[in-house]
Amino acid sequence: MAASPRPAVGGGSPAPGPLRVRVLTWEGPPGTPVDRRLSPGELGLQLDRLPRGARASLGPGRPAPLPHLRVLPRGARSLTLLGSAETLRSLPGAWERAPRPLALLAGPVGRALANFFSEAPRPWRLAHGRALTVGAVPRIMGVVNVTPDSFFDGGRLRSPDEAAAYARSLASQGADLLDVGGESTRPGARPLYPSQELRRVLPVVERLARTSETLLSVDTRHAEVARQALRAGAHVVNDVGGFRDPALRRVVRREEAGAVVMHMRGTPRTMQRDVRYRDLRAEVYAFLEDRTRLAEDEGIPPEALVVDPGLGFGKSFPGTWELLGHVREFRALGYPVLVGASRKGFLGALLGGAPPAERLEVSVAAALLAVERGAAVVRVHDVGPTARALRVLHALRPGPAGAGPPGVGGSGAGSSGASKGPARAGSPARGPPSPRRPRPGRPGPGPGSRSPREAP
Repeated sequence: MAASPRPAVGGGSPAPGPLRVRVLTWEGPPGTPVDRRLSPGELGLQLDRLPRGARASLGPGRPAPLPHLRVLPRGARSLTLLGSAETLRSLPGAWERAPRPLALLAGPVGRALANFFSEAPRPWRLAHGRALTVGAVPRIMGVVNVTPDSFFDGGRLRSPDEAAAYARSLASQGADLLDVGGESTRPGARPLYPSQELRRVLPVVERLARTSETLLSVDTRHAEVARQALRAGAHVVNDVGGFRDPALRRVVRREEAGAVVMHMRGTPRTMQRDVRYRDLRAEVYAFLEDRTRLAEDEGIPPEALVVDPGLGFGKSFPGTWELLGHVREFRALGYPVLVGASRKGFLGALLGGAPPAERLEVSVAAALLAVERGAAVVRVHDVGPTARALRVLHALRPGPAGAGPPGVGGSGAGSSGASKGPARAGSPARGPPSPRRPRPGRPGPGPGSRSPREAP
């Protein structure tokens, strides 16, 4: 993400800490009273941990920084500004010319707003010299689950050869990445020893590395699993644990891998015991901001990171809908956003308790909604239907109508926009194959079954 500035602000330890800036959208289900104060087309700017002078300059009885801007106090060091997108975008310039207490806000607020509004494509830096351009078109991560106890299709892929063939079929349907997971993360799932997880995952990664050019992700919370999978040919670590493990962060840094940082309260075994939040989106945002800031401080470059709000992981069904409706807010962090809604329980509840096998159409609809609300990557079981639906969405966007974007419903690695060498935003370069992992084969046909993700 060379073209993207450092994430807005925040991270580190709880208050007192650096200023935290969030952009609030009106388009999703309301979660707080402030959401109900937003009108269609308006945005909110939530400022937490305000310096005392800035809070005094913006507090009750003081004139609004700009006309048509409403100021809502939220406590001793917090407030929210409500107004049109145009008004909020003019704030940093106005504050640059203001006295020092407000001038100090111009930089952090300007970065958060720039991240939020940016539509520029950017390279997601991955292991083995590869990169994937995100932002120009929606990217699809296909699920390849080799667990016997998955919530959707556990035990369907009975051997490494069958799993690799299935993964290649997902690539041929339009998957830009293949996410191989060996540990169930459904609610209440028991954790695995890394050695058990490796026995499931590593043979599949090794086969795919030899026979496919498609980018590979390993879905794991364990540093040793990530290390061996990356050295076997994986490019991304998809960590549902939210980068809590310093050993895992070290592996990502040393192997120069891409990483997905996801929010989850607790562990898969405990995450649904308490799904109450005072302000769900604020807490998820703060967690992701703190985790990514820590990763950068430890040497992981920002262009290697993608964030995931963790739909269904330690959230109620209404809370999950709230996150899905407000995905765009997480763009203010400065990283691409990944969303995984596929086949999850909140979609089944919408259909009166439909089981996972009957959630295809709502899963595709949720993927479309996520992309329309700002997601750069969607993680899905049903790659073909999702890719075809995204082609329709893309055809309605500015540009050559109906042309169909590369990597959306295309033919896997050949159309994904992935690069084998360093890439700049908007122009994925192709260099020589990585010397660490030659790839002699091409994607081949595979069985047309589906695969899972364990969360409600």
